[in-house]
Amino acid sequence: MSALSQATLERLNIQDIGRVAQLTPNVTLTEGSGTVAGVSAFIRGIGNQDPLLSLDTPIGIYLDGVYNGRVGAAGNFDLVDLERVEVLRGPQGTLFGRNTTGGAISLITRQPLDETRIQAKGGYGSYDEWYGRISMDTGLLGDSGVKANFVYLHRQRDGVVDNINAPDRLDPGALNVDALYGKLAGDWGDLRAMVTFDYNDRRGVPLAFQIAAVTDMGGEYYAQSPGLGGDALSVVGDRRLKTINQETTPGQVSKVWGTAMTLEYDVSDAVTLKSITSYRKFRSSQPTRYAEPNLLGPVVTDFTTFAFETQRVTPFSAPQNVSQHQVSEEFQILGRTDRLQYVAGLYYFQEKYAELNPNFFTVLLGDFDGPGGLPPLGLNQNPILDYNGKATSYAAFGQATYTPPILDERLDVTLGIRQTKDKKSIDVRNFAFPGATPTLTSKSDTFNNTSYNATIDYKWTDDVMTYARIGTGYRSGGFNARGGAQTFRPEKATTYEVGLKSEFFDRRLRVNAAGFYTRYRDLQVAQFSGGMGFAENANANYPGFEIEVTAAPIEGLTLDASIGYVDPEYTSFPQPNPDPNGPAVIDIADIAKFPYVPKTTTHWGAEYALPAFDWGQLSFRVDYATSSKRWFHASNLPNLNPLNDFIVDPGQKNLSARITLADVAIGGGTAEISGWADNLTNHDNVTAGIDFGPFLGIAGRNYGMPRRFGVDLKFTY
Repeated sequence: MSALSQATLERLNIQDIGRVAQLTPNVTLTEGSGTVAGVSAFIRGIGNQDPLLSLDTPIGIYLDGVYNGRVGAAGNFDLVDLERVEVLRGPQGTLFGRNTTGGAISLITRQPLDETRIQAKGGYGSYDEWYGRISMDTGLLGDSGVKANFVYLHRQRDGVVDNINAPDRLDPGALNVDALYGKLAGDWGDLRAMVTFDYNDRRGVPLAFQIAAVTDMGGEYYAQSPGLGGDALSVVGDRRLKTINQETTPGQVSKVWGTAMTLEYDVSDAVTLKSITSYRKFRSSQPTRYAEPNLLGPVVTDFTTFAFETQRVTPFSAPQNVSQHQVSEEFQILGRTDRLQYVAGLYYFQEKYAELNPNFFTVLLGDFDGPGGLPPLGLNQNPILDYNGKATSYAAFGQATYTPPILDERLDVTLGIRQTKDKKSIDVRNFAFPGATPTLTSKSDTFNNTSYNATIDYKWTDDVMTYARIGTGYRSGGFNARGGAQTFRPEKATTYEVGLKSEFFDRRLRVNAAGFYTRYRDLQVAQFSGGMGFAENANANYPGFEIEVTAAPIEGLTLDASIGYVDPEYTSFPQPNPDPNGPAVIDIADIAKFPYVPKTTTHWGAEYALPAFDWGQLSFRVDYATSSKRWFHASNLPNLNPLNDFIVDPGQKNLSARITLADVAIGGGTAEISGWADNLTNHDNVTAGIDFGPFLGIAGRNYGMPRRFGVDLKFTY
C-alpha cells in the first residue's frame, strides 16, 4: 500500500484525483478522451478505459469507505479537504467493500477538529485559472460530543488551446467546478457516529482531440471537403497545437452528490460493530464532437442507383447523457484478542443506470472512381445507444491475522475469504433507423465467486518486515450494451507477491519494495472500431515490481523516489480472422497491445526547508514524474484498428517546482504563500487516443496540460 498524507497533498497542491498517480508507482489516472469528469484508472497494468455503465471497474475508488460504482463519477472528486489517500495494489475484497481484480484507491477526508478554525485558500495561475476554498470547523459544541466541518471550493479556468470558433470559456480544457463537503461527527464513548455529504458540479470542455492519422480512404474522402482545401492531411499532426479550428461544443456538465452515515459501537474492549450506509447519485451530459467545422462530402442517398449529394459529414460525434444512482450497506464486526485480530462483514450494493447516446458519423464506402466516374463516397449514420440496467451485489467476507507464540512473536499469518453473488439485468433498445420504433433486448444473469487472500509477514527487527502473499480477485461478468447485450464472463485474477517494508538510520531512510506476478483469466478488454467492441476471453500474465524510497540525509532535506515496472503478456487473445480465406478465429496474443499501460513509471522528488526565521519558514520543492510508451487499443488488425501505431503515447514527462513561505504570523492567525510551476519543459503529454477504425478512417489523440505557472495563498485562523 502507498499512502499520501494531508501534508503531502497540501504541499504539492494536489486538487484532483488525477495528480495522485504521479506520486505512486504503477498507477495511472488519466482523464478520458472526450470527457471533463471520467477517469481511466490503472494499477499494475489493470484498469478500464471504457466508461460503459454495464461494465464494472477493476479498480475500486472509495470516499470515506464508500465504494463509487462509476469511473465517470470518480473524476468529480476534487480533493477539497483530505486527511490522506491510500492506494492498494492487487486483488481486493476480503477486508472491505467490493471485490476488484486490480486494486483500490481510498480517499479519506479530514476529521472535524476539537477547536474552532477557519481556513481560506486561493490561487491564480495561467489561462486565467483561479480557485478559492474555505473550510470551517465548529469545534466541540459544548458538552454534546458533536463537532462538524464544512468545505466549499470554486475553481475555474479558460481553455488551454485556442479554438478560433469559440470564446475562451468554451475552448478545450476550460473548466468550472463547484464542490461542497460537510461532515458531522459525534463521540459518546462506546458509540460514535459520522454523517457526511458531498456535492460536485463540474462543467467544462474536454481537452482537444487532434487528428493524428487518416487511412488512405479517409484521406481521399475528406480531401473533397472545401474546408480542407483538397488536403485532408492538413489537419494531421503529432504535436499539441496552440490553436485549432474545430466545431464549438456547448460544454459538458457532470454532477455527483452523495451522503453516508457511519456508526461504530464498542460492545467491549475487544469487539466493535461498524455500519456504513450510503446513497450516491451521478448525472452527466457530455456532448463530444471529433470534427472540423463545415466538413462537406458526397453522401449516398440511394443505393439502388448510387445517387449521391453533397452533405454535411462528421468523423464522429456523440451527445452522451448518462445517469446512475446507488445504495450500499456494509456491516462489520471487528475484534481482537492477545494473538488474533479479525474483521467479518456483510456487504450489499445496488445500482441503477441509464444511457442515451445518439451517435453521428460518416461511414466511408470506398473509391468508386471508374466507368461511372463516381468519387469516394460516404454514408451518414445515426445509430442510437439507448439502454438501462440494474446490478445488485451481495457478499460475505472475513479476514483474520494470527500471531503464533513462536519466533519471538515476530511472525503474523493472515487469511481472508469472500463469497460474492452478483445479479445483473439490462434492457437495450435497438433502432433500425432514427425515428423507428425500437426493438427491446432484455437479459439477466447471476454470477458467483469465492476469492481468498493468504499472507505471511515476518518482522526481522522493529524496523524491517518482509511478507509473501497469494490472493485472488474477481470482476463480475455482465452485458455489453454496445454489442446487443452480449453476455461476457467474469474476469478472475490470481496474484503472487513478496515485499519489504523497512526503515533505517533512525528513520532517516525508508525503503519499501514489492514484486508481483498476476495471472488474469477471461480478461475484459475493450476495443474501438467505429463503436466499442469487446473481447472477454483473453488470458494474460502481469509480472512486475515497485520500489519506493524516502531519505532525509541532512536536516531540512527530504529526497523521495519511486519506480514501478510491469511487463504483461497475453497467453491467448482469440479474435475473428479478417482474412475470409483463413480460419474463422485467430490468436493475436503475440501482437496484441495492453491499452493505457506503460511498462515503467517513475517519480523523483526533492524538498529543502530552510531553518525557520522569526517571520516564517521558506521551503523549495522539485518533482519529476515519467511514464513510458503506451498504446490505446489492444488490436492492430486492419479490420479493427489499422492506425493504432500512429496514436501511441511516446511517454509522459512532467517537471514541476514549488517555493513556499509558511507560518507567517498575521493577526491572530498564520499565512502561507507559494509560487509554483507545472510541466516546466512544456512536454507534449498524450493522455488518450482513439482509432475509429477503417470504416471511419481517422485516428486522433488528446494532449494534457501545457506549461503553467501560479501562486497560492492560505490563511488560517
